Amino acid sequence: MTSIRGALAATGLMLAVGCSQQAPPRSAVRVSRDIVLATEQAQVIEARVPRNATFASLLRAHEVSEDIVYSLIESMQRTFDPRHLRADHSYRLEWTVDGLIREFTYEIDADRFLRIVGLQEPDGEPRFDVEVVPYEKSRALVSVQGAVSREHSSLIAALGAAGEKEPLAIEMAEVFGGDVDFHHDLRVGDTFDLLFEKLVREGEFVGYGNVVAARLTTGGRTYEAYRFTPPGGKPGYYDRNGRSVRRFLLASPLGFQPRVTSQFSYRRLHPILGRVRAHRGVDYGAQRGARVVAVASGVVRQAGRMGGGGRTVMIRHDRGYETRYLHLSSFAKGMRPGRHVSQGQMIGRVGSTGLATGPHLHYELLRNGRHRNPLVEHRRLPPGDPISAAHRGQFGAFRQQSAARFVSPRAVLAEAGATPENRKNDAQSGS
Repeated sequence: MTSIRGALAATGLMLAVGCSQQAPPRSAVRVSRDIVLATEQAQVIEARVPRNATFASLLRAHEVSEDIVYSLIESMQRTFDPRHLRADHSYRLEWTVDGLIREFTYEIDADRFLRIVGLQEPDGEPRFDVEVVPYEKSRALVSVQGAVSREHSSLIAALGAAGEKEPLAIEMAEVFGGDVDFHHDLRVGDTFDLLFEKLVREGEFVGYGNVVAARLTTGGRTYEAYRFTPPGGKPGYYDRNGRSVRRFLLASPLGFQPRVTSQFSYRRLHPILGRVRAHRGVDYGAQRGARVVAVASGVVRQAGRMGGGGRTVMIRHDRGYETRYLHLSSFAKGMRPGRHVSQGQMIGRVGSTGLATGPHLHYELLRNGRHRNPLVEHRRLPPGDPISAAHRGQFGAFRQQSAARFVSPRAVLAEAGATPENRKNDAQSGS
């Protein structure tokens, strides 16, 4: 590292290239062109993978000899499939003036990188030590507040106005998915508070962790959810009274963009057939390709083309319930009769197959063989199971502590190791 910086100083360049033993440098991600640094002993290049490149073509572009290219790829195949090289991901290559590779690192994704280190062998044959290494990340606990307005009329837009990204809105929607239909329940003036984890790698935001606590006021009602892990149990979200916010049925099988275009009705003029007939479900207008998820855990009864319904998935659930999802453009991988699916799991994507005038999802809910209005039925279901009496005190302390942070200004409240999950004096808040 000292020799590299000395070379930079001698040429008058002001570039910093760090490489720790834990992760490849982030500078490679920020550069707009290749950086080649020459020293007396080696060259170092930091760049992004070009389009249509393979590991072999990438190494050959830096004049690495064929025998070394072959040996490196052979060595890595048991650890990382070279076919998974992706364009625009960063890499760093250090090699000697006589063509020997000292180290090669490649950013697999936000969580891992590939590290290949050249070994000095007495017989002179090129050999390599290959490993996939997790990036070291820190977690920061952050609070944010916001409101739905005319300019920002969806949860995604309202969180965007508060400086956050779409994945956080999706996480929040999943937390309250049993009580709130984010397609049409939100109104101007609705407010929210969130306490959540941000993941940081080498000083840069790389994603979100868990939503630790959330509060949403909509339609004159306030919903709260706190992520709590009972001792010896699994983490879950509970309301302020310690009841699970996870209902048996999600309020909707879709995300944020859709709207209800046709209600449940026993007399409705069919837009294609031109005659009045029962419409025993709800139509959601949505973009083609939007994700469709199972509203409850169950077993797939049918998955295929079903006449006017086009591509359809039928799922059998406990308590005598069955759900049907029609006009799909495609099925999720492995969607077939007999497969078990979990609540919130993607089962297909919105389309217009069958008798449909445009992309939408026709969603039906049956109980004991009889159709029910999905927009009404899920509100009749009782809340989830409560926390046991033995752990109510611990949950109460954690809820009070988290709720107090809602009123904090937007700021980093705790660094890595200080989130409720791993703070020893907190009340078993779990990860």
